[in-house]
Amino acid sequence: MEKLELLAQRIESLIKELNILRDENARLKGDIKNLSDELELGKLEAEDLQRQIAIGNSAQNDICSRVDNLIDRIQAVLPADAPQQEGGQMQQAPEASPAF
Repeated sequence: MEKLELLAQRIESLIKELNILRDENARLKGDIKNLSDELELGKLEAEDLQRQIAIGNSAQNDICSRVDNLIDRIQAVLPADAPQQEGGQMQQAPEASPAF
């Protein structure tokens, strides 16, 4: 009988341990699911940010192109001796030195 009682206690102990492991396994599966969802959300957010950057870059390129075209049109109508813009700075035509 003593061996049966020890065996019964051991089985009961193993069942408790099994239940603890099942609970831990269920918790870990839930954690994995949550992390997978967060990863997917992060991927979607990254894709959205990349689209926004691409739109911003396209808009910036379009604006720069329009400004360049506007500068070209303005320069085309300026007299030849008018100051020209080069490298972001206005350059003045050289002034004639007074003759002595």
